[in-house]
Amino acid sequence: MRAEVAKNNAWMQAGYFIMAVRAAGLHAGPMGGFNAAGVDTVINADSANRAFLIVNVGTPGENPWFDRLPRLDIDMATNSI
Repeated sequence: MRAEVAKNNAWMQAGYFIMAVRAAGLHAGPMGGFNAAGVDTVINADSANRAFLIVNVGTPGENPWFDRLPRLDIDMATNSI
């Protein structure tokens, strides 16, 4: 139960971290689907810490935003082929 409570607290602190980064005028991009074991091998090898989230922090480059990609129409999205 301790591990589950600790994980929930870690997610809450990650949210506060992202809010603080944005309040400081930087951009924050949390990323999921990364290789946590690989990160732990490279970065956390000498400690008991384990990765659960990666956040990229910084300022966006020139013209980083792009138009929304086109959406499928309703018939294509709901009918099976």
